[in-house]
Amino acid sequence: FAPRDEIELRNIMYTAQLGLQHPIAIRYPRGRGHILDWKQDFRLIEIGKGIELKHGDSLAILSVGFIGNNVTEAIELHSDNEQIAHYDMRFVKPLDEALLHKVFKNHALILTIEDGCIKGGFGSSILEFAASFGYKNPIKVMGVPDHFIEHASIEELQHQIELDPKGIAKTIESFILRHQ
Repeated sequence: FAPRDEIELRNIMYTAQLGLQHPIAIRYPRGRGHILDWKQDFRLIEIGKGIELKHGDSLAILSVGFIGNNVTEAIELHSDNEQIAHYDMRFVKPLDEALLHKVFKNHALILTIEDGCIKGGFGSSILEFAASFGYKNPIKVMGVPDHFIEHASIEELQHQIELDPKGIAKTIESFILRHQ
């Protein structure tokens, strides 16, 4: 599980302490949260289930973890953001296959975004899902490239590899234009 924010982190910790049938790994980044009102009522998180954050008809962006906040900002930068859907998949394993079938059937283009490695990461699992079920939608995978990256702040690193909101917005635009 990769929480998008501090509220999700609290809720998965709450869910886990109630007892789970299987082990769980919870991945969260270092740094500070951004939500001032984070002490909200606890909510149970259904294991293996993603959520739709924004409805759209053409492009579906699948994110996992805190990078979803950059995706939200990037979508707001796009001039025609009504066509863009955003799904927080939350779990890398198990994948929410029911949600993925819905996404692939209802959206022409799929863009995955993660703050982990492109090769062998979340995006790769989405490519495997698409291949195993015969989906032919164009898929673009964004994440950390498979080469050494110098140490820097999170913001500097995201800018370098275009995982900051402006870089994501640029990729969204080029991906849509390429497939029109």
